[in-house]
Amino acid sequence: MNADPLLIEQARSADPDARQKAAYLVAHMVDDRDYSLMFELLGDKDWRVRKTIVDGFVRDPQPEVVTGLLDALADAENAGKRNSATEALIRIGEDAIIPIVERLRIERDVDVRLSLVNLLGDLRSSDAFDILVETLEGEPDINVSSSIVSSLGKYRDAAALPHLLRVLQREDLWLKFHAIEALGEIGDRAALPAILPLYKEKSLRKPVLEAVGKIADVGTVSFLLKIIAGDEKLNLTALRALVRIAETSKPKIVEQTERLLIQRKFREAFPESKIDPLIDHLHSTPKRDVKTFILKFLGWSGDERALPVLMACLEHPDSAETAAQALIDFGPNAVPAILEALRTAEEDEIIALLLRVLNVIGGSEAGPNILPLLDHENAMIRRLAIETLGEIVDPRSADYLLAKLDDVDVASQQAAVNAISAMVAAFPEIKPQVLTKIRRLLQNPSVPMKLNSLSVFVNIQGEGYHDELLLASKESDPVIRQKAVSLMGMFSEERFADALVLSLADEATSVRLAAINAIVRHRPVQGLEPLISSLEDSDIWIRTAAAQALGEYRHPDAIEPLVHHLDHDLPPVRIAAIEALGKSGDERAKSVLFDCAHESDLEVRRAAILSLGRVPGEEVFDYLMFATTDADWRIRAAAVTAVAVRGDRTALPALHAALLDPDTYVQQSAVLGLDKLPDRESFPHLFRALENSVILDEVSDLFVRHKQLYRDLLEEAWRTADSRREVVIAAILQAMKEKG
Repeated sequence: MNADPLLIEQARSADPDARQKAAYLVAHMVDDRDYSLMFELLGDKDWRVRKTIVDGFVRDPQPEVVTGLLDALADAENAGKRNSATEALIRIGEDAIIPIVERLRIERDVDVRLSLVNLLGDLRSSDAFDILVETLEGEPDINVSSSIVSSLGKYRDAAALPHLLRVLQREDLWLKFHAIEALGEIGDRAALPAILPLYKEKSLRKPVLEAVGKIADVGTVSFLLKIIAGDEKLNLTALRALVRIAETSKPKIVEQTERLLIQRKFREAFPESKIDPLIDHLHSTPKRDVKTFILKFLGWSGDERALPVLMACLEHPDSAETAAQALIDFGPNAVPAILEALRTAEEDEIIALLLRVLNVIGGSEAGPNILPLLDHENAMIRRLAIETLGEIVDPRSADYLLAKLDDVDVASQQAAVNAISAMVAAFPEIKPQVLTKIRRLLQNPSVPMKLNSLSVFVNIQGEGYHDELLLASKESDPVIRQKAVSLMGMFSEERFADALVLSLADEATSVRLAAINAIVRHRPVQGLEPLISSLEDSDIWIRTAAAQALGEYRHPDAIEPLVHHLDHDLPPVRIAAIEALGKSGDERAKSVLFDCAHESDLEVRRAAILSLGRVPGEEVFDYLMFATTDADWRIRAAAVTAVAVRGDRTALPALHAALLDPDTYVQQSAVLGLDKLPDRESFPHLFRALENSVILDEVSDLFVRHKQLYRDLLEEAWRTADSRREVVIAAILQAMKEKG
């Protein structure tokens, strides 16, 4: 088209604001865009103008746009134009890949080829990967080859390993440098045998250590420790790699053993002579990440010289959490220093950190230092002190803990209940003495003291606790009645049934709700009618709880009342009624649940589909299988769960397909379903799922739980597994062995 002369004049103005306005106008043209002017402005010296044009190109990336952008990469005189063209091509994305690949096949200019291979590394596609590998084999220019290697590393695809390993056999150190970096990015331990020997080459030492850290294979710990011990100076790169191996996110089944192994090896092999240089570097470095990993090492070392340093670092907000974890890693030998600090600490944050550390480490000698904190003005400190005494389990602190049963802080009260209960369980010989004091405290006028004493009495099952609960259920205070009723629900005692049924009519809503929740455990016959009556309660949560309880009764007399509330009540009650109808297994529930499964309310639909999982019938199964492909992830997850509940192995293909669902929750539901339907037919699907980091832990646990079914299949798979899965499979097999 013929450009508007006024627009061209504005685009070539000396005023950058005028040029940007012109760029905006030309970039927003809908028909007959003036590409010539746009590409001229793409090389403007003002970045705002270039950015406006790039936005315009990305908005409508026609083939001629991509071609022009590729041509712009060859403008040797205008770096701004080249950079803007690169940005535009990256933002255009998939539509630019094939043209870039085609251009790379014919392009001879080295600088342009460099830009093209870098683009393919950023865009990442199978076509781009193939052309990069193909180009690498015959590329004569060392800089282009290095860029290809770096781009292959960005794919993090193990398929690049053979090509990169061949690069390591070349003589050029610069190329080897980039190949080592790329192998580190890919993170496959199969590359380690080729990488580790290259540490002998001085100029490659840093990339080798960095790659080792990124690959994060625990088998390289000894290699790193040997380097650390052998180097005259402190090798921070090797230390950083060691931390990275320990801290890299791994499957839970692998991580639990590896971190302890690394810490143990470090403590055994780290030279004592390096502790002082480590401390000196901690004080001199301004880098926060370096300080962090040095603190970790000081904790792992278990060296007495590290303790004052770790205690001092608790005083600084930037390092306090790391120092606290380091003290935990240091272990019981840190307790005396912690107790001394606890005696003199004034800031609440420091006291809290010290208590958390003691909570993990333990140590009976800590008791006398903690007791004064039971009266601290800060409720959090009091609670932490009580919890720590509960972990230490020193019977000498029993009386102090009993006194905290009426602390003004509710969380501290509960911590005291838990601590005393744990103490009696650990030292049964103190039970009579504690019971004597508890019986006195039950007569205390303080409601919190009476409530919490009752909880302890029941927890340690003191003689006569049944009668004490029955008496408390008739107290005038509704809070005490509620506590008594809730505690009754912990036991399947026939003598509690009548009291719980009577409590369904209590004047206090909280007591009625506690009674419904407790009565489910007993399910006395005389409780059915009162529960049905509770469906008419004025409180929505009472009606909801009553519907849930009737689901546990599975009695035919409850069907009609439940259906009645399903027709007119609020969503929480309706959902509870749906769940109850599903548990009933009654034929009358089938049509009602089918109707609910087609409602517009997604939560009602979801509840109905889950309940249909318990209803027999081929038509129900067919509907649930259809629902596993629903557009909504909640419905798909519910359907997957429901078909698994039925125990029908014809559902296995649907569960296998759900492992590949785009939604994480559906994938997790599929694993839970396959856990309920263990079958050797599922092995290849579960084995592939080990590559999915989102459900890897769940799949690993499933294999361990069903070890008799899957162990021989896993052992066979381990023999031929690639290096990535080999570690995970070995950890699963070890967990199977330990469980056995």
